[in-house]
Amino acid sequence: MKKIGFIGYGHMGSVLLNSLLSAHALDPHHILIATRTRRNLDALKATYPAIAIAVDNHEVAEKSALVFLCVGTYQVKEVLAEILPALHAQTHLVTISGGLELASIARIFKGAVTKIMPTLIAEVHEGVTLICHNQYVQPPEREFLVQMFRHIGEVKEIQEYQFELGADLTSCAPGLLASICDQFVKAVVKHQDFTYAEAAEMLLQTLYGTAKLLRHNQEMFTPFINRVATKGGATEGGVGVLEAFLPDIFDRMLTTTLQRHDARKQQTRQQFMET
Repeated sequence: MKKIGFIGYGHMGSVLLNSLLSAHALDPHHILIATRTRRNLDALKATYPAIAIAVDNHEVAEKSALVFLCVGTYQVKEVLAEILPALHAQTHLVTISGGLELASIARIFKGAVTKIMPTLIAEVHEGVTLICHNQYVQPPEREFLVQMFRHIGEVKEIQEYQFELGADLTSCAPGLLASICDQFVKAVVKHQDFTYAEAAEMLLQTLYGTAKLLRHNQEMFTPFINRVATKGGATEGGVGVLEAFLPDIFDRMLTTTLQRHDARKQQTRQQFMET
């Protein structure tokens, strides 16, 4: 049978593949992988000896029905040009490069292409994988990917124009939330003689429990806040400060992230227009 191919094993590519394997979403016997630095595959091969390591990207494209392009955004064009002669009419390409548009890929490859946005927390089989397809991806191929990614969290199919803000809510959010928690803990340490580690552990446990309770009760944020913030209490006072200042901060944050997303799209458009 045809293989499921992976080209690239960098930061997000390794997270994606290892998450799928640990969740038993993929059979190691079906995997064929190539990457520029082969020694990076030593640990993967030791854990999953059945995985086949390809000689080069061309071999992955030639022997695989489904090919994941897990290289850097600005390397996708070069890799596509390299593997194009080996691609079949029925090859299904999947790219994890959020800043690369389907229309740009179509300038080189005219077949089925899916764009996904994985998340680091897929390592613990949580989070949301964003996904969208071009017009050549058929319902059985769509369903296959949805079922695969449901092993490592939730799956949300969206339109391509929604990818930037969707990425902020899913792929970027773990880093953004960690940054918010970091600042919260640093402020606490300034006011009290907890160590950073002590304060971080208390907040982390509370953060985990809060998310768990919200999901368990299927409760939205505002009703939950109203349950915690009793009239005249400390929580109510703190929430008032946050509601006064956070809207502007988050507007500024999203303006910055959207500018970064747009700049990358503009660069990849120009790169592929030179094809």
